Amino acid sequence: MSNTVLVIAAHPDDELLGLGGTLKRLILQGNKVVSIITALGRKEEAHHIQQLARQANNEIGIHELIFLEHPNLELEMQPLHLLTKQIEGFIARYNPDTIFTHHYGDLNRDHQVTFQAVLTAARPLPNNKPIDILAFETVSSSEWNTQTNDHTFKPNYFVNISTTIDHKLSALKHYDVEMRDFPHPRSFEGVKHLANVRGMTVGVPYAEAFEMIRRVWQ
Repeated sequence: MSNTVLVIAAHPDDELLGLGGTLKRLILQGNKVVSIITALGRKEEAHHIQQLARQANNEIGIHELIFLEHPNLELEMQPLHLLTKQIEGFIARYNPDTIFTHHYGDLNRDHQVTFQAVLTAARPLPNNKPIDILAFETVSSSEWNTQTNDHTFKPNYFVNISTTIDHKLSALKHYDVEMRDFPHPRSFEGVKHLANVRGMTVGVPYAEAFEMIRRVWQ
């Protein structure tokens, strides 16, 4: 039985940096995945970033890619309820079983605001289907904030992506303008090294790690 999964990320490339291998596995198992990007990317790439994002997501097999086009690095400057209301609309439209979004402790403020809007929009109301919420880590953001108990990414859910790591890296090549040279964490080598570390944590070659925010078993 297939499920619907929403990925709600702040910027183009976050969705694949965080969980490209997991998304490929979900799609291969027959699930429908919809990616929602809340903010614009860097202004230097604005003229072609949506085209690049569509190519990258198409390679993974994403069912639909949606751009909300809020100003880059300015999500905190608008009332949170506006973004929350948009996300509520997509939840009503797609009726997802699972939402993946940013970690609340990321350094990037757009990531933090996106997480807060998702958490509010997917609040567990009576008579509504419960939605699993998992936070993914984003290289060059999750690891760069102060590592305190309030901000640290605490992985407690792992997905073996040993069979899909190459799909992830191949799709990220469409985002080459956003990648950097190693040892920058947002490099092809950095992405692969992190997957290797997360894999070793659970005894597989490559994995992606998540922090389970909420799961309801009914």
